[in-house]
Amino acid sequence: MSRLIASLVAIGLLSSPAAVFASDVNSAADFGASAYGNAVRIYPRTREEERKWLLQRLEAVCSSKLRSDQRRCDSAWRIIADGYAQLQARRAAEAASATTDPLKD
Repeated sequence: MSRLIASLVAIGLLSSPAAVFASDVNSAADFGASAYGNAVRIYPRTREEERKWLLQRLEAVCSSKLRSDQRRCDSAWRIIADGYAQLQARRAAEAASATTDPLKD
């Protein structure tokens, strides 16, 4: 009997106009996304701020004692070293092509 009453109450609440208005209310995720969008629009990160944030995050991960964080730290430094090596190779190739290019005069 109580299940019947509970189901009738639920049907009554779902068919009421209050249920329609509840669907119009923004969810917490919508509020969070809006707040993030507004913050990004008001305070856009520059490349320097992004670099500082990434280094702070990397420092926090590398200073952690967790084994998973240490693996992430090692992986991040390998990626950074590979990127730096590629940058140096590209700069060397550009410098070599600038000195040997006969049409550069």
